[in-house]
Amino acid sequence: MLESLENNAPGCFFKSTFGIDCPGCGMTRAFFALLKGDLMGSLAYNPGLIPFLITVTVLVIQLKIKHPRGGYLVMGLFIFTSLIAIINFIVKQHAFISAHL
Repeated sequence: MLESLENNAPGCFFKSTFGIDCPGCGMTRAFFALLKGDLMGSLAYNPGLIPFLITVTVLVIQLKIKHPRGGYLVMGLFIFTSLIAIINFIVKQHAFISAHL
């Protein structure tokens, strides 16, 4: 079943339209690699997946328990995850440009 989902996953609209990776490109492949137990493969596809999953998990927990300072933790994790996505995007674009020069 996992292979069927992986083979039929939609492609990136941004990449198919503009021809370059978006900040989230590789997230689906990273998720499937993580489900298969391939941590290094997951990180290679998109290093932002694991921090994203942690952020979402902490957000859901915070929404349930409503810790008074939990919002700060969620915001910090969101900023951290966003920085990873931005850095990954810049690195990929630099590699893309370097390969096409």
